[in-house]
Amino acid sequence: MLILRHQRGFSLIELMIGIAIVAILLAVGMPTFGLWMQNTQVRTAAESIQNGLQTARNEAVRRNTNVRFNLTSATGLVTWNVCVVVGAACGEVIQQRSAAEGGANARVGISTDVPPTPVPNTQYATALAAGAGLSGAGGAGVTFNGVGSIPAANIGTDITRIDIINALANDARRLVIVVGTGGLVRMCDPLHALASNPQGCS
Repeated sequence: MLILRHQRGFSLIELMIGIAIVAILLAVGMPTFGLWMQNTQVRTAAESIQNGLQTARNEAVRRNTNVRFNLTSATGLVTWNVCVVVGAACGEVIQQRSAAEGGANARVGISTDVPPTPVPNTQYATALAAGAGLSGAGGAGVTFNGVGSIPAANIGTDITRIDIINALANDARRLVIVVGTGGLVRMCDPLHALASNPQGCS
């Protein structure tokens, strides 16, 4: 004997309730997801710069000669190169990063003060609103000598601090890379103090 079984699916009301719940969850999560994406661009740019600085230092020690890390964008874009110093100029390029790589919203600002001076977010916001580049970024850099430290003649003129922000989102995270005179390169978060958090800036 054949037994008929009825398959029960979703009613139209149940389907509409499910769609409404998904829509509400997406509406709540989108701003957080957008901020996460902007923070990721800042993190990627900061890691790229940190890697470039470490490459320059390692190559200087390996070659036992002066090697320079240069920020190459006058408008604060995250572009850089690492090159062997020949006389007072940049010779053989070892590695470089173009503006087309990574996120387009990350911007850099620098300090050459010893010790490095903290730079407030308002300075960046003002420069970006005026359509100007972040001052001093283009052509600035750090030279490492054969023992991995900064030559005495360059202290006070080479970069000691690089701030990375997001030009699109004012509430995005800001990261800082500090370069010590001994050549140590360190990334930190300016929202935290070094005394209370190992990821904090001094």
